[in-house]
Amino acid sequence: MKGLCSPLVLLLAVLGRLGEGSWTDGHSLTRRGADNSGLESFVRHRYPTVVAFGDYLYVDGGELLQQTNGTETNSTQLGQSYSLSALNSTLSLRLDEAWTNETVKFRSIPKTAPLLDQQIYWTDTPINTFYTWGGMAVGTATPPANELWLFNADGTGGGAWSQVPQGDFRDFSRLRRPVGSSFTQTARVGYALGGQVTSKTDRSIQKEDPGYAVPGLVSYDFQTGQWTNISTAGYQGYGTNLNGQAEYVPFGPNGLLLFFGGAEAPVDATAGSIVQLSWNMLTLYDPVTGKWYTQLTNGMRPPLVERACSVGVEGPNNTYEIFIYGGTSDQWGVVSSDVYVLSLPGFIFFKADSLGTRRADHACVVVGKGKRQMLSYGGVDGGSGLRSTTTTPDPWRQGIGIFDMTEMKWMDSYDPNATNYDVPAQVSSWYVEGGMNNVMWTSDEVKQLFLNGSSITYGATSNSSSTENSDSSHSGRRIGGIVGGTVGGVIFISVTCAVAFLLLRRRRRRQSAISEEISEYRPEPWPKDTPRLRSTTPGTMMTLEPTPIEPVEISGTARGELPGEDVDWTYELPVPTPRTRPELPDRKYTF
Repeated sequence: MKGLCSPLVLLLAVLGRLGEGSWTDGHSLTRRGADNSGLESFVRHRYPTVVAFGDYLYVDGGELLQQTNGTETNSTQLGQSYSLSALNSTLSLRLDEAWTNETVKFRSIPKTAPLLDQQIYWTDTPINTFYTWGGMAVGTATPPANELWLFNADGTGGGAWSQVPQGDFRDFSRLRRPVGSSFTQTARVGYALGGQVTSKTDRSIQKEDPGYAVPGLVSYDFQTGQWTNISTAGYQGYGTNLNGQAEYVPFGPNGLLLFFGGAEAPVDATAGSIVQLSWNMLTLYDPVTGKWYTQLTNGMRPPLVERACSVGVEGPNNTYEIFIYGGTSDQWGVVSSDVYVLSLPGFIFFKADSLGTRRADHACVVVGKGKRQMLSYGGVDGGSGLRSTTTTPDPWRQGIGIFDMTEMKWMDSYDPNATNYDVPAQVSSWYVEGGMNNVMWTSDEVKQLFLNGSSITYGATSNSSSTENSDSSHSGRRIGGIVGGTVGGVIFISVTCAVAFLLLRRRRRRQSAISEEISEYRPEPWPKDTPRLRSTTPGTMMTLEPTPIEPVEISGTARGELPGEDVDWTYELPVPTPRTRPELPDRKYTF
């Protein structure tokens, strides 16, 4: 998209038709009027934030387009029956019961925080809170002071807002309030990459849209309250990112921040200098070492888009899938309706066959106990660049869509008890068929971050695993047999059976040899005072199949020497050779 899309796009269209009808608040957006007035009046919700805590989903921020007369309309133009207002409360809906977007009911929670569009948000899940920072003023309002706000959920679908005091005020005051940042987090620290600042986001900025592109990666520590601004000299050409996406991925010893999509521009941005970013190469950041990495991708990549939404979910076989929905594309000249999935560690893209509806400036979140469903909320379809003066009413009632990430298809209802997420069939097939053989690693260092040297099986190939992430609840995990784990299990059982068979066969041969020795014996005298060993069992080297299991030495036990003394000659049967009990080899097999 060429430049930041102004929040006045819809408003200007309305103002252009003031002669045809009335506007609910004169010539400006409603600030603290009534909450959204229900299902029948809903038209669109742009720039929302959605957060899932336990049994509730919270919706906050952005702008609501509603019908003022409660009458259904098919008009594609903003006209006399529509009003545009900031969402002046925080909404919640239940996630512990089934519903459709026809039956879902929202609860309204009073809001004291500023009413803003396109905010950054970070969640502190253990204490059911989320932070909001950044964003731009709604309509003709003046941007508020640069502040950090906190919503504390009460566990029953309610909660309260409060401003967070800044102990690190000096560093915080140096930051400019951005909009369009790519944000994600670890368990304890929130991150926001880039974005842009304009006269609608920060009081100290006079330049209007597209304003200035902001370099740097800002972080905020939830526990210490410390802010930092990390250099992005290793990111893209300018160190900037506009309207992209970010996800935390649990690979490597520290976990990694993955940035994708969006656009870049020089700091003094112009509409013509903003260029959407390619999907061919993705950028990663280690939040502990401070190193930047890049990695090539393959598969069916999305078109160049910004203003999409994304969620990440961990598969049962230690893959990690990122689902990307919608966005506006200069490459296609339209708003996308497609869902793409990026699977790690394969860095391979797939496209869902099930089409959604065209939308951008929306929000997505994983919902349900099984983490199988992606909920999409809000968004607009205002044409290429989202600068069209037309928009259509949302084809999804209340702006809600549910996507089954395992089946890769859109559903018409939410199921709180849906089964656990499993890797989509087309993704798992890629791994089983040896797709990891074709990964072109940008460097050995990146390869080690994702595979880390342990030999495992991906279908027909062997690769390695990652180590645990040191970051609390967002810890990394060892990568074991991705999808090919089933194949590895079969191999393990086969090897175990082979070992058991060889040991049993050896035991039977030894028993046969002892029997033959006894049957051929002819007693003869021998002096017990002759120093000699009654019986010894020399060390035996045993090689087990299949390779590469190392030979195992099975040690016998010497019976020892008889005492050297004068004794009578005697006749006796020889003591049978003791039957050794070979120990099984170490079961830490490597396949």
